[in-house]
Order: sequence, then C-alpha cells, then structure tokens
Amino acid sequence: MRPLAVSELMTAGVVTVPDDATLSNVDWEMALADVRHVPVVDGKGCLCGIVSDRDLLRSMNRAHRGQVPVSKVMTVDVLTARPETPARDALEVLLGRKVSALVIVDDAGHPVGIVTATDFLDLAFRALSGLPIDAPHAEA
Repeated sequence: MRPLAVSELMTAGVVTVPDDATLSNVDWEMALADVRHVPVVDGKGCLCGIVSDRDLLRSMNRAHRGQVPVSKVMTVDVLTARPETPARDALEVLLGRKVSALVIVDDAGHPVGIVTATDFLDLAFRALSGLPIDAPHAEA
C-alpha cells in the first residue's frame, strides 16, 4: 500500500461552531451534521477548541444547555495535523493519546478537515475487503 496523507482520509468542509455558541447550539449542529466532534473557532475562524458528544453528555442537563457556552466544556489543547501529514503518523497520535479525532488545519490555523478513528476503521475495512483505498466509504 502506498503512503497516504491525512488529506486522503479526512472529512473536508468540517462543521465548526463559534466559541460563543451555547451547548444547545452545538448539540443541534452535531445532530444535523451527524458528527461526534466539532471544532470550535474564534472570531477569525482559527481553531480554539474541540467539543465531542461525550463532552455534551458530561455537561449539565438539557434544560440548562441553552445558557452554557461551549467554551466551558470544550478541550482547548486540540490535537491537530496538517493535510500533508502521513496518515500513519496521525493514527499513531490517535492511538498514543487515546483520542478519536484530529483536526486538520491550514497554515493560518483554520480547520480544513477532520480525521477520526472511524475514518481509519473504514480504511481497514476496505483493505481487509481487498478494495482499493480510494473506494467509496463503507456503509453500515
């Protein structure tokens, strides 16, 4: 198998939320996009955090989510990679740090994609099925 870059696995056009969004806004955006991780951006569109469905589950009850800013529950030390990062290196970070998502950023720190453990599972499925790595994503 040829070396892959993260850009070949990532989901481009990643859904982001502003740092002043409430948890109810984030919950809604995640549900609409059917995603489990959402990068948080500042007023200039630069990455400043990430929030996961687990963060939302650990947060206050649903009745108070409309009042709680995402900045209260987001992770600020976000693990990132560049589009040209070798996929193997990205996977090593995911496994080593026991996280399930890396935000892919450009030179200015703007999110351009996200790569998750699910993307690597999909790649493994294709490889184990004898499918080309650029085959369409597996459907459950």
